[in-house]
Amino acid sequence: MKSMLILLVACIAPAAFAGTTNVHCVNSSEKLANALALLSTSAANTDADEIRIHTGAYSAPEGGWVGSVTTHHALTVRGGYTDEGDTCTQQTLDASMTVLNGNDTSGVMTINTPLGPDSDIEVSGLTFQHGKGGGAFGPNAGGLKIGDPGPISNGKILVERNIFRDNSSVSDGFSQAIGGLLAATDGQSLIVRGNLFVNNTSPNAAAFLYSNNAIDVSNNTFAGNRSTDSAQIPVALDYFTFGGLFSTNNIYWDNAIGSGQFDIDLSAHLNGAKGATLVHDDIQTSTGTAVSATGTMQADPKFVGTGDFRLSVASTLIDAGVDDPSGGLAEVDLDGAPRIDAATADLGAYESSYVFIDGFE
Repeated sequence: MKSMLILLVACIAPAAFAGTTNVHCVNSSEKLANALALLSTSAANTDADEIRIHTGAYSAPEGGWVGSVTTHHALTVRGGYTDEGDTCTQQTLDASMTVLNGNDTSGVMTINTPLGPDSDIEVSGLTFQHGKGGGAFGPNAGGLKIGDPGPISNGKILVERNIFRDNSSVSDGFSQAIGGLLAATDGQSLIVRGNLFVNNTSPNAAAFLYSNNAIDVSNNTFAGNRSTDSAQIPVALDYFTFGGLFSTNNIYWDNAIGSGQFDIDLSAHLNGAKGATLVHDDIQTSTGTAVSATGTMQADPKFVGTGDFRLSVASTLIDAGVDDPSGGLAEVDLDGAPRIDAATADLGAYESSYVFIDGFE
């Protein structure tokens, strides 16, 4: 395993907002709930909120952690802070070190976007596990829900370097029920990169992404997820977009267990919508026809072992990616190690540390 990378973090407001950044340093479930309940709402300023979560394991309150983003107030939620006490200036970028647990009773975290705010939202460096989405009205997610198709956000969304593990959801019979992640925006970008989706179960998918604009999905690993609704095509990743889905450097493996089940549907879902453009993905099973496909593989990833989704030395996915996904390449992988360790980026959420010289490791 790679060594833990520690960074010194400065308080820098997101470029799109000129107001103050209100930093919330949290080290308990209660403080996280309070920080989300006290997000900026003033119409008189453009303050942003940044929630920095200490490393550790957190048990979700009843109903999960819930916050609402309003117009002109960006939100960033990051895990991995290692300082003692109430300061948050040092951070590990290893997402496994900060665990948010839904206890199989509620969705882990919900970020609502009432009235279509034009505020950017980023969530990174966290593990969402054992969430159970449900409810009588509207879409839900077991792990993380950021807005939904109604009401939808109008800001940018970045979901980067998170682990979505062992989450589930149940449906009200009408709306999407998503195992790991539901994210929806009409902002200029929806980027999901460097995440691990593993063993999530739901009627619809492990992840569902919605945007009228382009969606960028890169360097994620989808493995062992199960979609159970036979009324539609069961897939691990589902989406709706008029701008197209751009899938780059991803691993989709072991998500389909029977006839008619797939990792991803490559076709547009409605007239006027756009399907997927593939660049150097590893896909075990797919249906539909892509807009275009370059360098697509169908190879056993050869993960290190049970429960470990890093690439072993025998994997052909090492150095098989491209360095310029449409949504940009993350600087580090899910362990916090440099994203490009050798020649080019690897496929999936983890970058291999193996070095080959003249055919030898």
